[in-house]
Amino acid sequence: MADPISPSPILEVFVNEVRGSFPESERTKLASYEDRIANTTSDGDPHRARLCVKWAIKMSDDKNQKHPRWEQFKRRHQIWKDDWFAFDFGVADAVIGSSAHKVVGKAEPLEDVRIQWVEDAVAVARTLGEEDGWENSPWEALLAEMVDSPMK
Repeated sequence: MADPISPSPILEVFVNEVRGSFPESERTKLASYEDRIANTTSDGDPHRARLCVKWAIKMSDDKNQKHPRWEQFKRRHQIWKDDWFAFDFGVADAVIGSSAHKVVGKAEPLEDVRIQWVEDAVAVARTLGEEDGWENSPWEALLAEMVDSPMK
């Protein structure tokens, strides 16, 4: 197993995506997390990536939302969930040397998949903010949960 990297690369991807795509009024909120992010490590990154994908799916599955594009989001996320489910099972059993070889369904997603989950969560947050108002995009709660993850 590789030595942990600090700060968390997954949190760095999240922060970079926010800086690159959110308005200044939202980007300034990142400052209050800088010290806590600096104390994180890559050990918690698989968990953080799963938090992102679950958050993005929850936001698109929220039945209380009246946004006209929710049906489109829900369809895309269902396809996405199905694709990754199939991918995960296929890789789990096929990768020689992995701890999940011949034990279907136990593989961790590859690092690029984790990064994609983070990028997609930020994209969902941006869409919510741009189309429904930033007060209706709870991206900051996701960041707080990722930073405060017990798996530092």
